Amino acid sequence: MQPFKFWFNDSLQDGVHFQNELYYRLRQTPITERSRLYHLACKLVQHGADVFVTASDDECSLWANLRNQKIFASSVSDKLSLPTAEGLMG
Repeated sequence: MQPFKFWFNDSLQDGVHFQNELYYRLRQTPITERSRLYHLACKLVQHGADVFVTASDDECSLWANLRNQKIFASSVSDKLSLPTAEGLMG
């Protein structure tokens, strides 16, 4: 997994290169919220999203494939205010 930064929508974004695909950080939470993040990841996968979760000692992140334009467009709209799970499912 190789991290990188990219510029989009007037803001610097976090990305990673993993298994020949590019992903962006959709959401980052404290490790205490890990179960909620996994739940969101499962819901996204049920709707066809290509996502994965990473975790460190104190935080975890949800990464989404940049090829999935619906989720990416939702997450970076309105200057990166993060979408709710309901908004992503709609």
